[in-house]
Amino acid sequence: MDHSRVIASVLSNFDTPPRSCGVLQIDGSALARRSFREEILRSKRPVHVKGGIPQRHLDRWSLDGLAERLQGREEPLWVIRGHAEQGGTNLVEISVKDYLSYLLHPQERAGEGEPLYVTISKEFMDLLPRMDREFELDRLLPFLYSCDAFAFLGPEKTVTGLHADTYHSLFYQVWGNKTFVLLPPTNGPNVYVSRKYEWSTRLSRVNLGSPEYNRRQYPRLREATPFVAEVGTGDMLWIPVGWFHYVNATEPSFSISFFLANFYRTITYPVWENWIKAGLHRMGLYGRRNGCTCHPMSVPAE
Repeated sequence: MDHSRVIASVLSNFDTPPRSCGVLQIDGSALARRSFREEILRSKRPVHVKGGIPQRHLDRWSLDGLAERLQGREEPLWVIRGHAEQGGTNLVEISVKDYLSYLLHPQERAGEGEPLYVTISKEFMDLLPRMDREFELDRLLPFLYSCDAFAFLGPEKTVTGLHADTYHSLFYQVWGNKTFVLLPPTNGPNVYVSRKYEWSTRLSRVNLGSPEYNRRQYPRLREATPFVAEVGTGDMLWIPVGWFHYVNATEPSFSISFFLANFYRTITYPVWENWIKAGLHRMGLYGRRNGCTCHPMSVPAE
């Protein structure tokens, strides 16, 4: 099934025609703190910033540049087979060099049903420098903003299931292409929030890849209002806190999500609550009964 048919199938979950996100066409080198704050950071709706990443960063973090950095590394990675936001969590251990070979040689992926995906991986981030510094976010963010970066690496057909982050997300598409389907926070009652645990995230129970099943099992979903953005190499996508989103990759991609919070939010309970829950989860005291995205689970959640 080609990519356009996949997205058409996903959009058939909804009765409302898709809307486009706000679009800015800008030279990333010219993007300044003031314009970033006024046109992006203050927006309560997603903003697709075309050409928002300066070319010097794209050159440094090209496929060849990333491959050179990772070549020959023996460290293990835990990667996801398919996606973990809905249903079971299928984790696979693979060495960095073997995953790089898998990514660079399509014949190694021939015939597989679901691809292997590096997503929200501490092991992967340990191999990279401080990505907020690499991409010079300090020249854009207001004073005392916190920033946590996570990189995503995978072939075509990778999927991130429907979820909403409890931070603002500034998404960088360093290379490749991904299509986002986003739903406003007001649609929360229509997405059937899951009890499955993921750090700083609200997961939906709904797998958007099964529209016929969803119309029977999750009838309120059809009332949600989808927004669509196709994000290509060099683009940024601003996703305000609380927006649910589903992501499908058209081609091999390297992406980074910068999760942002202002000073007030950083020192208040909601942010600390996430870290407290994460600590309890690591000790097995929270978020295990209904499954999670960071430990293997072979049976569907809920």
